[in-house]
Amino acid sequence: MTGLNPGQHGIFQWRTYDPTKYTCLDERLMDSRRIAGRTFWDVLGDAGYKVAAITVPMTYPAWPVNGFLVSGYPCPDAKRNYTYPSQWAERLTEPYNFSADYYLHASEDTIWRRGLEMLERRTSLAIELIEGEDVEVCVLVLGEIDRAQHDFWKYRDSRFPAYDTGAGQRYREVIAEHYQVSDAQVGRLLEHATEDTVVVVMSDHGGGPHPPHLFLTNAWLRDRGWLVRASATSAGISSALRKVLGSIRRRLPFEERLRRVLPGRVVDGARRLSMNIANVNWARTRAYRFPMYHPVEGIELNVCGRQPKGVVAPGEEYETLREQIVAALQEVRAPNDGARVVREVYRREELYSGPYLTIAPDIVFVTEPDYKAGSGLEGLIVTSAPWAEIDKYSGLHTMDGIFVARGNSIRKGHRVSGMEIMDLAPTCIYALDEAVPENMGGRVRTDVFLRPVAAERPVKYRGAPDRQPDEGPGLTQQEQEQMRDKLRGLGYLQ
Repeated sequence: MTGLNPGQHGIFQWRTYDPTKYTCLDERLMDSRRIAGRTFWDVLGDAGYKVAAITVPMTYPAWPVNGFLVSGYPCPDAKRNYTYPSQWAERLTEPYNFSADYYLHASEDTIWRRGLEMLERRTSLAIELIEGEDVEVCVLVLGEIDRAQHDFWKYRDSRFPAYDTGAGQRYREVIAEHYQVSDAQVGRLLEHATEDTVVVVMSDHGGGPHPPHLFLTNAWLRDRGWLVRASATSAGISSALRKVLGSIRRRLPFEERLRRVLPGRVVDGARRLSMNIANVNWARTRAYRFPMYHPVEGIELNVCGRQPKGVVAPGEEYETLREQIVAALQEVRAPNDGARVVREVYRREELYSGPYLTIAPDIVFVTEPDYKAGSGLEGLIVTSAPWAEIDKYSGLHTMDGIFVARGNSIRKGHRVSGMEIMDLAPTCIYALDEAVPENMGGRVRTDVFLRPVAAERPVKYRGAPDRQPDEGPGLTQQEQEQMRDKLRGLGYLQ
């Protein structure tokens, strides 16, 4: 939505990356005030267009726009709406987000039916603004497809390890139905589009089955000699405690409330335990796992002066070790069948640029579809994914999303290749013949448009909008707790 890469806008995931900690995370949740950049609807609003943004993730707190904004997840209280203008929320009689309790405890039937209802509810709000408020630029997120894929993948494929034979027939078509109903909402919107309207349908990722195997990054680093385990006694005790913790997490319905009342040091200790931090001899370890979000994984070097017990000297030693790990990752094979485990490997500067580059992991890699990164340190580098994990989130994200455009200026029947998610913002700005901020890393995809249009409409650029992130206190403790619950319910936080 900004056309910037994470190194520029500073948002890598729901929490702040912090490579100075062996947990790799600052516990603060991100929110819209932390975005170091402006969205394309802000840019178009500045140009005079009346805009609406409806339930776009990471838009809480709502901020002033030239029109209307309804914050998307995560919000503190999903039973109410957070809007700009703030008084507009009083006129909205229905919520446009789901609560944490809903995601954590709702039945399959409830998730199924209410998801379809929410698709229609959000679209109705968009149409109301387009027709009643003369909104010219409308950004609408129909996010329930994502939830359906997470929860119902195990019902659609009888070959899936966690396939539910009892409920398979009942829920087999739930994902397809979410696509069909979403498609119908696009149809409703098209009924309100004029001849000159440009319509874009995109997704920020794809969906697929939970991989059957885990690639244990720290175990692989251990086998290569880049990570050294703590004493066997310490590792054994820690391993046993991790199993107990995992069992508790699966069985206690009040886990979220428990996190709130326990002292911070206890929660932090549990995190360190779940990440195997206590099992590592940091004084002898040169590299370790930096967890990201599937199918992406990171590796961090234990650098002198950066990490608490860093041992790798900056400069030549750092670069040499990083090159060795990058090369070795490209050759990782599964022990049982020799299959490739890693699809792509990058040094962080090959992916990111900007003031937040330094909080990204030193190495970033993408796993093959049959593998998901895991936190285990003991045993083989590849293991079967735990049944409980596959059963809970049977569908996960994949790297490739979709992009579809329609309008009088769009090339009909043209297949777009090589489009990246950062291209969306500058291309939408160009579609209205407005100037693109020069700091956007995304490309204007002029090939999407008819050749005469692209020839007559050269890309115009403007200075970068100045929007610095708010580094103030941010969310209150209560807001943090409520939003953590929502993100855990969605499966985005552990």
